[in-house]
Amino acid sequence: QEAGRCKEIVKSLLEFARQTEPKRESIDINRAITDGLFFLENQALFHNIRITKRLDPSLPTVTGNAGQLKQVFTNIIINTAEAIHGSGELTITTFSSPNQTSVFVEFIDTGEGIPEENLSRIFDPFFTTKDVGKGTGLGLATSYGIVESHDGKIGVKSKVGEGSTFTIELPVNAENK
Repeated sequence: QEAGRCKEIVKSLLEFARQTEPKRESIDINRAITDGLFFLENQALFHNIRITKRLDPSLPTVTGNAGQLKQVFTNIIINTAEAIHGSGELTITTFSSPNQTSVFVEFIDTGEGIPEENLSRIFDPFFTTKDVGKGTGLGLATSYGIVESHDGKIGVKSKVGEGSTFTIELPVNAENK
């Protein structure tokens, strides 16, 4: 399963680098989040993190590439676990806009927060605050590119000492409208 996940990540990176159009399909965002968590929850980094899922069961589907969106969710969850330093809370919430045209995914953590001077740079390629050898600075940049290629938006709000909230907005599948 992990080898399959690695294959999907490499394939996504190659598609992103080549700017080719990946296969698009109708996606259940709740399932993509649950699938992504399945691979992470039993890793040592997550043993002391309480993960709360508030997933709207009536969430409309979106059109996109499930593998790429799982990569985005997994990346944000791993970054969160690292910011929490292995002990704290992560709340994942899904909901749709009142007019049912967008799906929102929020990742709210009790981590250390992001300093204001770094907030405007966290989606920049190769920007990282991690020690040498601990991160490439490509995770959030790639996530940003994937969300944008899905006609969506990704943003973050954070205060040092109070944690962070990453919000992803994706347009609803045209068949749902």
